[in-house]
Amino acid sequence: MNLDELRSGPTYHVRVFRTGRCRILGPYAYHSYARDRDHEFTLFVSVVQGNGITALVDVGMASVAQMNRDAGFLMSEEIVQAPGEDVLSIVARAGAAPEAIDFVLLTHCHYDHCSNLALFPNATVVIPARAWRLWHEDPENRGYLHAGFLDELTALKTQGRLCLLDEGLVAPGLGVRWVGGHSICSQFIYVNTQKGLVLFSGDTVQMCKNVELDDPIAICHDVVQCREALALARTGVDVLLPGHDPEILLRFPGGRVA
Repeated sequence: MNLDELRSGPTYHVRVFRTGRCRILGPYAYHSYARDRDHEFTLFVSVVQGNGITALVDVGMASVAQMNRDAGFLMSEEIVQAPGEDVLSIVARAGAAPEAIDFVLLTHCHYDHCSNLALFPNATVVIPARAWRLWHEDPENRGYLHAGFLDELTALKTQGRLCLLDEGLVAPGLGVRWVGGHSICSQFIYVNTQKGLVLFSGDTVQMCKNVELDDPIAICHDVVQCREALALARTGVDVLLPGHDPEILLRFPGGRVA
């Protein structure tokens, strides 16, 4: 994707909100770094606003209890979601209404990122075309999707509310690029802002230390794709927002990125 084309577009405001926190066991966090201890992870939903558009980057988990049941083996401390950290409260805090969300940009389609789509009745959902094709070519490729999710996307496609895009502009100044790595549906999301180009890297680059140490994530579909994504995350962007790093809220008080 041409990043200069993104930069030449309009700018947006970006705000990141915590929707939960947990601790992940070392062997599941990094490929090599600090596998002998656990690591604090933050779960995020982000709001992108500007130019008549309100978009969400991920929509969080419909049930914290289900997420803890399904992924508890990864954690030394289960996910805790404080009052006001659910996605509808987050949208309200951003001054928006669920029906006013224009786009949902999914970094990938794991339950903790994608299971609240039904709350946003007018949003166009953006996922990679490659993932859609692979899910339909072989049922094994969709094994990680939660029950009913593919049917939900199929209904959105029928309604004209599913955007299948491997690389390109969703709107001027707002773009996506398939990267794979963590899962076959993982994509980078780029947003032009007054602080420069912001990259939401999702779980393919989920911590700042992945980039700093050139150490890919441990849970991945393809480690080569993860290493390629690390190189992309260093290229042409001004602000990197990894998928689960609590450092984001320290670097950007109140989650106000741009």
